[in-house]
Amino acid sequence: MAPEARGIAGATRYVASNGLVALIQRNPSAPTVSVRGEVRVGAVHETAAQNGLAAFTGAALIRGAGERTFQQIVAETEERGCSVNAAGGLHTSGFAGKALVEDLPLILAVLADMLARPTFPPHEVEKLRGQLLTSLRESEQETGTQAWRAARALLYPPEHPYSRLTSGTIETVQALTREDLVRFHQRYHPAAATVAIVGDVEPQAVIPLLETSLGAWPPAGSPPTLDLPPAPPLEAILRRDVPMSGKIQSDIVWAVHGLRRTDPDYYPAMMANMILGRLGIGGRLGENVREEQGMAYYCYSNLDADVGAGPWSAVAGVNPANVERAIEALVHEVATFVEQGPTAQEIADARDYLTGSLVLSLETNDGIAAALLAIERFGLGLDFIERYPAIIGAVTADQIVDVARRYLSTERYVLAVAGPPAGP
Repeated sequence: MAPEARGIAGATRYVASNGLVALIQRNPSAPTVSVRGEVRVGAVHETAAQNGLAAFTGAALIRGAGERTFQQIVAETEERGCSVNAAGGLHTSGFAGKALVEDLPLILAVLADMLARPTFPPHEVEKLRGQLLTSLRESEQETGTQAWRAARALLYPPEHPYSRLTSGTIETVQALTREDLVRFHQRYHPAAATVAIVGDVEPQAVIPLLETSLGAWPPAGSPPTLDLPPAPPLEAILRRDVPMSGKIQSDIVWAVHGLRRTDPDYYPAMMANMILGRLGIGGRLGENVREEQGMAYYCYSNLDADVGAGPWSAVAGVNPANVERAIEALVHEVATFVEQGPTAQEIADARDYLTGSLVLSLETNDGIAAALLAIERFGLGLDFIERYPAIIGAVTADQIVDVARRYLSTERYVLAVAGPPAGP
């Protein structure tokens, strides 16, 4: 067992006086410390009309906080070789920092101001808006992004936050005001926050620093709740084509409803997804659709399982002339996998990859911190890393076949294609 695995099981879990949860792990292999955290507020808490608000708010936290301007935050941290950042995502808004151990108090103080006392200076908000709009204009020209926009709109009803991308649209981001950001930030709450601190630090020495920084974040109101609306089951094949003139590639997204990370089916589904479209050059999809048939530049699958049931998808980038043949090949591979299930060798390879990649991810402070955050978010227990090989080893071929047959329908799915318009 890797030393990091044993270490995570012995991490210190501390609940600050304001309800913030801290996970502190000593890792003496480098004289640095990584701080990673999240607040359980994200795009799932915004309306369709304000799509992009969580991302805008998260990115604006660093633009001025407490008594520091954006320029002062950058100058003070960079002078000491430190870094801080924040961003808004789908379910959570993340924050992070890196520093030498002796500069941990500075990092925690700056992050505490960013989370509790952002100032949202009007001129900085407008500069950030310009950057976000530039990025959105670029994404409008990306076939992959547009295919995913269409697929999500087909897969979920308009009122569901999974029906749209967290980046928002040009129209919604243009309409957001500074006051919208201030109001959305009021949802941030220390009792909905978790921070992981990993490095050459002693947990008992870090706790007082936490209490005077993130622990001093005053709670206001109640922590945010999450009530995702149900997604109606698919009853047929739904397809949407997004014509994009001047492109030389088409992107295909095939998707069905997936499952939550806490669902009992998760581990068999994770193994099924790994074999179908992740192992090696893209599992069976990559091997057969891309390599053997030459139907795609890339082809793989993805299982988006979090606090809600995101899409279970297969995606491909193809020559526009091959769109229909590539779709046929992709769906055929899914159907074949559902019918035949995995081979013993595929199961063994998937187990080796999943256990090996987890060990590799724990070789850095950042990787350990990310693992600790996931453990807390999903209530996995600090001994999860030690139990993980046994969990993966217990997944059977029958379980993989069963979950594939219940989720990966080839009669009820959504299909989105973005690329050059079809010829006459």
